[in-house]
Amino acid sequence: MSIYDQARALGKEMLECEQAKKLYAAREAFDASKEAQKLVEDYTLLKQKWTQVMNDKDSDKIQLTDMSKEISEMEKKIKEHPVTSELMKCETEYGAFVNSIFNLITVTIQGQEANTDSCEGCCSSCAGCH
Repeated sequence: MSIYDQARALGKEMLECEQAKKLYAAREAFDASKEAQKLVEDYTLLKQKWTQVMNDKDSDKIQLTDMSKEISEMEKKIKEHPVTSELMKCETEYGAFVNSIFNLITVTIQGQEANTDSCEGCCSSCAGCH
């Protein structure tokens, strides 16, 4: 098996792992929730508006304070909503998993031995995230 075939196989396994399955389920739940989608859409639009005001040298910057408060409130709502909260959690966990795999590959390429057997947390010394 060539190194490219091995990379493809690893990629497929990473798409079929438990963290990926949880992420897919969370994305499906988000796609099915109009309320969650609306929260994120409203948040995105407000952030875009904030950026426009910030970048417009002729705009009244005082309104940024109120917009910033509104953005913070919306962020809190998104974090507290069960669907968006679960999606963010699953994205974070899958991202940590992918990073641990890349760290392990990097450590191995550098000729070091990664000790994933004794590690119980996320750290660069073992390249693992458990």
